[in-house]
Amino acid sequence: MIVNKILGNLKDYDTKHKTIAWVNIHPGDRLKKIVRLKADNGNEFGINLDDDVILKDGDVLGEDDENIFVLKCFPQNVIVIKPDTLTQMGFVAHSIGNNHTPAIFENDTMIVEYDYIIEKMLNEMKVSFERKDLVLDTPLKHASHHH
Repeated sequence: MIVNKILGNLKDYDTKHKTIAWVNIHPGDRLKKIVRLKADNGNEFGINLDDDVILKDGDVLGEDDENIFVLKCFPQNVIVIKPDTLTQMGFVAHSIGNNHTPAIFENDTMIVEYDYIIEKMLNEMKVSFERKDLVLDTPLKHASHHH
C-alpha cells in the first residue's frame, strides 16, 4: 500500500470494530521523506509524504475491510536534563549546542539524544538528568559536526 497522506490519529479515529494492525517505525525513519515499512500482519507500506509531515505515534496510515493500519513509534534513547538554575541551564545549553546536538525543550527540561559524552559532562557539572526511552512528538535528528 502506498501512503501519501495520514488519515488521522488513532486517538481521534473511529476504528469501526476493525483490527488494529501495527506498523512499527524506528525514530530515525520518522524523519525520512520516503520509507518502506511492514505491518505486524505482513502488509507492506511505501510511505511518501510531504517534507513538512512528521510521522507520529498512532498515525493512521490506511485501512481495508478488516484492518486499520496504525503507526507504532519505537522509543528513542534520550537524556532528559533538569538544570537546577538558569545559570546551569545556560552552561549546559552552550556546551551541548557547541557540538550542534539537536535538542527539544519542554516543561523546564532539555531533551537530547543519548550520548555517553554528554552524560559524562552532565555528571561532571553535577546537573540533574535522567536517561529514558521516550516516544517524542518530534524525533531528534542525529547531527554530526566537527569544528
